[in-house]
This record gives sequence, C-alpha cells and structure tokens, in this order.
Amino acid sequence: MPRTGVIGEQIFEQVEELVKGGMSRTDAFKKISADSGRREGTVAANYYRIARKRAGGSLRPRRKAGTRRAAATTRTRRATTSAGSSDIDALTRALVQNVQALAAAMNAQADEVKDLKSRLERARSLLG
Repeated sequence: MPRTGVIGEQIFEQVEELVKGGMSRTDAFKKISADSGRREGTVAANYYRIARKRAGGSLRPRRKAGTRRAAATTRTRRATTSAGSSDIDALTRALVQNVQALAAAMNAQADEVKDLKSRLERARSLLG
C-alpha cells in the first residue's frame, strides 16, 4: 500500500505530463480516471490539492469559471430588462446551468470527502 500522499503526487505528475503533451487538464483528468478506475472528480481533487500545496496554499482561480458565472448573470439581467418583460426561457436556462454547475461541484467535493475518509481509515488501521 502506498504511503499517504503518494497517489496525489503521482496524479499531479501524470496530469502535468499530459498537459505538457498538449492535452487540457480536463481531458487529462478524464484519461487518468479511465486508466486508473478512479472518479474524474477524485483525480481532479487530488491534482488541485497537490497544486495548492506546491503553490503555498493559494492558487489563482480559473478565469473561465468566473466568466461563466458573469455571463449567466448578464444573460439573466438582459432577459429581465429587455423591452420591459421577462424572458422565462432565458431565466430557466440560466437556472439550470447554475444548478448543474453546483451539482458538479458538490459531486467533486463528495468524492474528495470519500477519498479523505478512506485515507483516514487506512491511517487508523496502521496506528492500531
């Protein structure tokens, strides 16, 4: 059984190698997930945990995520202010997108919690 933290380091190195080869991080997470049998969210969580550790605890937020939120907010504002009427379809689409983004974030967090619980149980068994 590998030492605690080794898997995260291995995943980080694998992702970095794939990204150097021209693959996006998202695609690298998918590939490693398929190869290892781990969930994609778990792979991403391991990668970003090590990245934060190496960056001294702080990572710059991805611009794409903030842009997406801002774009959804702008669409919602436009839908409610254009011609003085509300566009229910645009509001519904924005709501669905936001709920899907929230669900994805919660799934990734649940995967990380599951992984951490598993590691805690292994540590407890090693300690006696």
